[in-house]
Amino acid sequence: MSKKNDDFFVAKKPWSGVKDRLLECYLKPYVLKILHTYRPLVYVDCFAGKGKFDDGNPGSPLIALNIFKDAVKETRISDEAHIRAIFIDANYARDLEMNLGEYNGVEVVADYYENVIDRLLKTELGSNVFLYIDPYGIKALDCEKFDAYANGQFNTIELLINMNSFGFIREACNAFGEKFKIDEDDFFDELVEYDSTRLDASDNAKIALNRIAGGNYWIDIIKKYKNGMIDGYKAEEEFSEKYCQRLRKSYRYVLNMPIRIRAGNHSKYRMIHATNHPDGCILMAENICKRSELLRDIQSGGQLALFKEDFNNQIIEESQIKEYVNEHFSKYLEWTSITEAEADFFVNYGAICRTHDIATVLKKMEMNKQIEVLRNPCVTPQGKPTTFMTEGHGQKVKVRVKWVKR
Repeated sequence: MSKKNDDFFVAKKPWSGVKDRLLECYLKPYVLKILHTYRPLVYVDCFAGKGKFDDGNPGSPLIALNIFKDAVKETRISDEAHIRAIFIDANYARDLEMNLGEYNGVEVVADYYENVIDRLLKTELGSNVFLYIDPYGIKALDCEKFDAYANGQFNTIELLINMNSFGFIREACNAFGEKFKIDEDDFFDELVEYDSTRLDASDNAKIALNRIAGGNYWIDIIKKYKNGMIDGYKAEEEFSEKYCQRLRKSYRYVLNMPIRIRAGNHSKYRMIHATNHPDGCILMAENICKRSELLRDIQSGGQLALFKEDFNNQIIEESQIKEYVNEHFSKYLEWTSITEAEADFFVNYGAICRTHDIATVLKKMEMNKQIEVLRNPCVTPQGKPTTFMTEGHGQKVKVRVKWVKR
């Protein structure tokens, strides 16, 4: 980080509210679920800031700690629950310690995330790890580092990354000596960064961008933009999709959540969730949909919107959901866990609906003999056939396409 910008923490901006609300909505059910693995949870806020804004609004550290405190009480396994909460910030460690002082067992690390994260996780083999990666710009992101965390050393691993995708495209253009232009004069005014990335037009800049992106696939995108084949919005969209594809080399389930700041505008940020565990993917997708009304409260005040206006992350018509579910589940020729199948659905189509909506379509497909469903238990205590379409609490469900003799 090249500078310390004290103005960043004077007041909590609407964009920070969107990020924090998304984190909060996910962490609540995630922690309740993960504590029942009876393995430690290691939560790392990699760019924690002060923990609280100067106007009194809580930052992500306070939000997370309050969720942890409530979750331990609610699960009633406080004697067995172990949560290690780590907050990293090089510039504001003293402020963090003061603002988090009422919480016991909190670790504040006065350093840069990239310098300490490997050491901090080295002793956590077999734990459940959640990394909240909300960097001050893009320079600290390292795709190969993310790869290393997915090698099976942890019981579970989840990443929630704030990717400033337009910031990446802007700096990628700079690396090629090209000015990035789009048709909104004030577009970058709202791309608030604690430490704006500035890379010069040199091979070193290109190496840095390769490290951030996890490859050089971005170069072809910039060349197309430079040659007028695509505009800036399309360049950002292609980069975001390619970045998620790159993450999927190590994480099977990657959700790309475009976020726009003002109604009617293009998305300006991407929140990206990556995990190798289908339950985590479904939980994230489910909570995006379930909390949409909550997020609209923010949108109405600051004209913010979570979803981009295309199929990728927008709530869509019932007929379209039915079409996508039919298309997706018709591919399973062998028995497949419904949890894995639904997680793959959300990866392919985005968080476009609730799992309940998928189940409604699947039951119709079952009635029409388009698919077969294998349930365990297959009968109720009263001896009637079971009809559930969700797993958990002793229930197992597998699905496959109905085999027809030809």
